[in-house]
Amino acid sequence: MFFKDKRKKGDVMKKLLSLLLSFIIITMFIGCVRKGTVTDIAKIKQADRAIKLIRNALEEYYIDHKSYPEDGANLKEILASYMGKTKTAKGLYISNWDKNILPAFSEGPFYSTIDPKSTYFVKAKATDINKTPISVRPTIIRKQKEEKKKKNK
Repeated sequence: MFFKDKRKKGDVMKKLLSLLLSFIIITMFIGCVRKGTVTDIAKIKQADRAIKLIRNALEEYYIDHKSYPEDGANLKEILASYMGKTKTAKGLYISNWDKNILPAFSEGPFYSTIDPKSTYFVKAKATDINKTPISVRPTIIRKQKEEKKKKNK
């Protein structure tokens, strides 16, 4: 056998077992990620719906102005008229921005664009435990579509 003395064999086994146990514990602590609950999944979906509302409002803005807002624009001010209002139980009207957009995000939405004639980028963080990033861009890139039309003519 490998070990002449059974006592040495037992000591080595104890050391290996303790080493293996410490490795497992360390791996568990390193691998611990904050897991979301059903509520967190609902918050992420709420943020996703809100960012799609922003995208739709930006597309309506584009139809009216033939470009997206300038870089760093305040989306709440610009898109308020495209968001509409909802009547509350008390008979008051509240902006859909305040009702649907603000509660959906812990940070943002932040708007940026390089070329307002063709594209934009909106990002925000959901209100779930991990502050999941949510973003949106236009469904089509305007310049590419316009260039194809010119080539076809």
